[in-house]
Amino acid sequence: MKKKVQFLRGAVFAAMLLVVLSCGGGAGGETTYTIGSRGPGGGIIFYVDDGTYGGGTWKYLEAAPAEIGGLFMWASADTSIPGTLTGIGTGAANTAVILAADAAAPAAIKCREYRGGGKSDWFLPSKDELNEMHKNKTLIRDFNLDGGFYRSSSEGTTNTTYAWVQIFSTGSQVENFKTGTNGQGRVRAIRAF
Repeated sequence: MKKKVQFLRGAVFAAMLLVVLSCGGGAGGETTYTIGSRGPGGGIIFYVDDGTYGGGTWKYLEAAPAEIGGLFMWASADTSIPGTLTGIGTGAANTAVILAADAAAPAAIKCREYRGGGKSDWFLPSKDELNEMHKNKTLIRDFNLDGGFYRSSSEGTTNTTYAWVQIFSTGSQVENFKTGTNGQGRVRAIRAF
């Protein structure tokens, strides 16, 4: 009888361990994500950092499950907002820089206000983050490919009244107007975790 109880306790422990591990509670309690998997904000993982950019503060970039409806200008006026960068891992800081200089910047506001998955850390992607989204557009899905463009949080480098955008139908990245009729672009929020 004693051996049977010990066997049952061992079996129960093994079953509990299996449940914990299958629910993402493995070593360190961290869930591992891959490109194309669903993230905790309800979006799709499109970038996994190998330590190059995240510096230990984040490992994954997650795209919102759909674009934010409408077309949005980058800024409320054609003025320079210095301090934005183009690299992977700079979108969150860029969004903060934009909103500090222009509290009415439509594209940045829409991303900052987005609350997908109950998360409040969404931002407008940088130029290079947007390009990573383009590389994985078939996994992320739901991009408008009619020739319109998606906005980045990176100000233009050749003309500060422009900002970087990406045309998802061709993959081209170009500098485009921040404001006005020609400055209206699509927005897809992302988050880093």
